[in-house]
Amino acid sequence: MITLVTGAVGQLGRAIVRAAAHEDQMVALPRAALDVTVQADVREVVATYRPEVVVNCAGWVDVDGHEVDPDRSRRINVDAPRFLREACETVNAHLVHISTDYVFDGRAADPYSEDHPTAPLSVYGATKLEGEAAAGPAATVVRTAWLQANDGPNMVKRVLDGLAGPGSVALPSDRRSTPSFCDDVAQVVMMLAIERHPGVVHAVNKGVTTWADFAREVAVAAGYDPDRVVGTVEADHDPPRLAKRPLFSALDNAVLRQAGYPALRHHREFMEEIVAQTRDG
Repeated sequence: MITLVTGAVGQLGRAIVRAAAHEDQMVALPRAALDVTVQADVREVVATYRPEVVVNCAGWVDVDGHEVDPDRSRRINVDAPRFLREACETVNAHLVHISTDYVFDGRAADPYSEDHPTAPLSVYGATKLEGEAAAGPAATVVRTAWLQANDGPNMVKRVLDGLAGPGSVALPSDRRSTPSFCDDVAQVVMMLAIERHPGVVHAVNKGVTTWADFAREVAVAAGYDPDRVVGTVEADHDPPRLAKRPLFSALDNAVLRQAGYPALRHHREFMEEIVAQTRDG
């Protein structure tokens, strides 16, 4: 199987490349090799490699930047998945498109299932939602949340760096979601890709928390005083952020569960792995 990954140097893209390493051929394309907002380039690349699977990890992670430049937001989040869908249709490739928890408004009391009504609060969330439709009904749309990598900067290492110095570590305590490990999500993505599973699927690790509480878990695992973590609230962010974030965006893997897929582990397990890796050098 030929698997083509766009945005291959991002944290999830790197994990997808690792997860698909056993396939017959891997085509890992960073933005420098393929700008997914250029339709002619997308067509040419897909026609050249003729992949069976295309996983679109290309994106723009500056959520506030989308508010400043909504045209760029639409090119990346709406036009690109449409271009990829159209190109995939010409070679009978299956498209997997990565989406986000920011398609919800944060008013729910329980984790969002795939069929919960969407109501994005920001340009980023709105264009990502449009992009889900642009990917087409045959595509797999994987929503995930609060992604963390183990091969680069992540929240665990940020907290450990802060705790290694003097004073406190300040992190949000009023936003709650499901921290998720890129390698775990990548395994799910590849299973769905191989099976050509259509529709929206949530893929997150277990455990709803805030970043402040997550940091306290890191502190305990690393032998630091968890009281050194100080919670902040979004309303006090200085300067105020341009994009509104949902205060609750935890996702429920209902489709995966109903389809009989193995449950993803609790975020505490991968957090402890990263703590151990960092401690062992």
